[in-house]
Amino acid sequence: MNGAERDFSSRPRRPMARPADLALLGVAAAAFILSAYGAVSAWTGLRQAQKRVEDVRRESEATQARVRDLEARREPAQNIAYQALLTTEAPPPRVLADLVGLMPGDVRLDTVTMTYGEPLRVQVDVIARTASSYDQFLDRLQRSPLFGDVLPGEENRDGELRTSVQMTYRVR
Repeated sequence: MNGAERDFSSRPRRPMARPADLALLGVAAAAFILSAYGAVSAWTGLRQAQKRVEDVRRESEATQARVRDLEARREPAQNIAYQALLTTEAPPPRVLADLVGLMPGDVRLDTVTMTYGEPLRVQVDVIARTASSYDQFLDRLQRSPLFGDVLPGEENRDGELRTSVQMTYRVR
């Protein structure tokens, strides 16, 4: 043979891997393993964070439900007790008498609405023959220690004056 030997076997020979190729393969395998570990860690962290958020959400909803329940129980009982107290300390006849005592002779009440709560709210529809009588009535209301937060409604000062006035009543 002429110096070069030929292999005519049935199996071809594999070329030998070079060290640089092996190093690159090792780096790629390490990168894959690190990225897989990072993905699993991130997924686990996400699941834990979602679980914590859901726990906090459930706890918050339970707390809000308890607050609503306590407010619902407190509100009617407190209002009923306050209304009962106000009704005994400020019965409607007394409130009306105090209101009528401030009215000039040519001013009269058309309707009176009392809302017992904290505070006792009074709304009256007033009819006055003259605007000056109505002004005198408003002045007396505002100076009275029994009535506060006097809020006159819209008025028409031509002829007979009809309007409403809102106020609060202070218990003696």
